[in-house]
Amino acid sequence: MKTKGFIVLAAAVLTIALFSFLMPHESQAVPSYARQVKKPCTACHTMWANLNQYGRQFKVKAYTDVSQDWEMINKDNMNLPVIAPFSTRVIYEGLVRDSQSQASSSSDVGQVAIFMAARVFDYAGVFTSAEADGFSVDSGGGTFTIPTVKMAFQYPLGEGNTLGLVAFAGLATAADPFNSLGGRDRDLIYDDGLPFILNTGWTFNFWGAHNQGAVLHGYFLGNRLYAAYGMMRGGEITDGSLASPPAGTLSNNDSTDPFDMYSRVAWDQKLSNGAVTFGLVNYYGTQRITMLGTGVPLYDSKVTRTYVDLSLEQNYGEDHMVELQALYGGGNDKNVFGNGEERKFDGWYAQADYYYDRTIGVIGVLNYVKYKDVAVGDPTPIDKNYQWIVGVNYLPWLNTKITLQYSDTMTTNINGTSPTADRITRMILEMLF
Repeated sequence: MKTKGFIVLAAAVLTIALFSFLMPHESQAVPSYARQVKKPCTACHTMWANLNQYGRQFKVKAYTDVSQDWEMINKDNMNLPVIAPFSTRVIYEGLVRDSQSQASSSSDVGQVAIFMAARVFDYAGVFTSAEADGFSVDSGGGTFTIPTVKMAFQYPLGEGNTLGLVAFAGLATAADPFNSLGGRDRDLIYDDGLPFILNTGWTFNFWGAHNQGAVLHGYFLGNRLYAAYGMMRGGEITDGSLASPPAGTLSNNDSTDPFDMYSRVAWDQKLSNGAVTFGLVNYYGTQRITMLGTGVPLYDSKVTRTYVDLSLEQNYGEDHMVELQALYGGGNDKNVFGNGEERKFDGWYAQADYYYDRTIGVIGVLNYVKYKDVAVGDPTPIDKNYQWIVGVNYLPWLNTKITLQYSDTMTTNINGTSPTADRITRMILEMLF
């Protein structure tokens, strides 16, 4: 590891140690939501960062739960928290090796993020993130984004049930407050493990950060049945694989992009020492596209995505915790290039993790997608992607994670070219305050 990398890593470790000594024991989980409810991180996360059942309910209730002695400033018709509603996350990639690009780095700051996240008043809360990603200690660079802005409202219906509304800009996966798409609102792995079936599409994918809209949702039947229905603007053309043609030939007509529809139902059953959820998601809409300089006029591509998801969390005594997540589904894009073309894909994603004493954990992931009706002349003539990931996590404190992760991805094409393999090793330090 280079000298600069050693300096940055030593500074990060020193910062962690300083915070661990200065903070009282019960406050080691210090993000703004934990401060608001005055509970440790494990109240909302069976294992950070994936949400447990209480964490999902807290999110559905618009982040409004508070501790009995939570202090507010009530003045000038305003309702403000005494404690500043900000949290910070730092992700440091001490070692990254990529077999495909032959790249090797020993000192990358993967991300620095600031979150404004708290209850605003009795029936409303807010979540906003500002992130700086990919800054290399050796070469600089990097990007700054505000990937998600959400304002959430809820009205209690009694018996713990609630009716709510979320207005958002950013990831489509973040629009639905309930354990979206098999737990994909939170994750235990880094970078390499986005489900292909959520990150795939010729004109749209769920992981594009250019969506906006509102979702009406509710928790019913004693917090067991969840339902949501929303309207979204849709993403940008750069979210899909049509972005592969030469720069400047494609554009998205955002001002006239039709609104898309999103719906979800899920059953959330509490177990004696955990919970199990099963759900269905459907997204459909129209992506309006302009192919600049090609002579093809403005046209609409029809987009459909359907998924079923399952998640399980189970505690065995105080020391053993298991979580499982599974997602199956696919999509259909019609009139992809403006001449009636149809492209499809389907696949699945499965993740399992086991933790001992909330300190040492192992994670395994399988990730697969199969493309259909693809033509050799397509911008991305892929046949299928298959990926497996293994990782080991160590949490010396509730707000600190050290990870060693390895991913192996195989891609095959329909044009007869040899399959490509990408093997990435990551060593990561993450801190959340």
